[in-house]
Amino acid sequence: MLYRAVVVLLGLLGSATLSVAQEIPVGPAPGSRGATTLMGPTRYSNSVSGSVHGAHDQPLHDVRVELRDGAGRVVSSVITGGTGDFEFGQVPLGVYQIVAYSGVDTAEARIEVSTMNSPINLRLTGHGVPRENGGRNSISVAEYRVPEKAREELKKAREASLKGKTDEAQDHVAKALEIYPQYADALTMRAILKLSVRDIDGAVDDLQKALQYDGSYGMAYMVLGSAYNTQAKFDDAIIALQHGQTLAPDAWQCYFELGKAYAGKNDYESALRQLDRAQTMAPPDYPLIRLVRAHVFMQLNRYADAVTDLQVYLAKNPQGADAELAQKMLEAAKASLEAQK
Repeated sequence: MLYRAVVVLLGLLGSATLSVAQEIPVGPAPGSRGATTLMGPTRYSNSVSGSVHGAHDQPLHDVRVELRDGAGRVVSSVITGGTGDFEFGQVPLGVYQIVAYSGVDTAEARIEVSTMNSPINLRLTGHGVPRENGGRNSISVAEYRVPEKAREELKKAREASLKGKTDEAQDHVAKALEIYPQYADALTMRAILKLSVRDIDGAVDDLQKALQYDGSYGMAYMVLGSAYNTQAKFDDAIIALQHGQTLAPDAWQCYFELGKAYAGKNDYESALRQLDRAQTMAPPDYPLIRLVRAHVFMQLNRYADAVTDLQVYLAKNPQGADAELAQKMLEAAKASLEAQK
């Protein structure tokens, strides 16, 4: 349930966090000269193809597969079909890495593209499924100490928050902390409520206390990283979020916030890797990832990819707070794409 509350939080903070973390230019990156090709030489093989299967040899569909060059840059990406197959057409000769993602599971292979290529077979051993225990892989010692009455109050706070009853949620959190002041989950919930009303400093204080009482709570690290992003403290955000990923590796929010942090530092390749992972794991009704990723694509001069993400964003969120910004970005991306022809 706390994961759902954080989804609500990210929806509330999405526009503000994005504008603080990185003002999105609607045109090419400063000093850019149009598109740069990552494809290198113009000598092509026929294609690079393969398949992705699971632990029991079942074909896996809708898996993202990336083709990366020797520097780790994404040259192209595809989604596997119903039989788990994928194909990259007209790939230049050279050495590449193929990486498949499904949730937090990855499989990769190093290949040398020549005029004759054998199919690449990748195997994923499982799928990342978000847990409902607040980002914990196991119950910590600190969690065992929490009185049952405090747990009940926190449960009521989460339910009230999901219904938009913020005052009621605050009352229940306050009661939970009155019963047990060292309740890390309740401190994190109170921080989420503070973030929703832009009390960033107060939220950071609560999150630091939560981690002092329970350093194994991945969700607290994740929300702390989001708060640091809002303050444009990107290095602090990255450190917190990396801790969060270690403790809660199947929380897509960590990857999303890390993507924003790297974008804030103008490290767009790292940002894209994190945002791509978030996109494969996030619920389909959360389009903000598309908007942030489109910004990154534009900074990398990948305007066609930016256009795709912006069109999807606007289709899913035509009346949202960032719809006007997205429309301006879309027009700029289309103009830049046309200029490349």
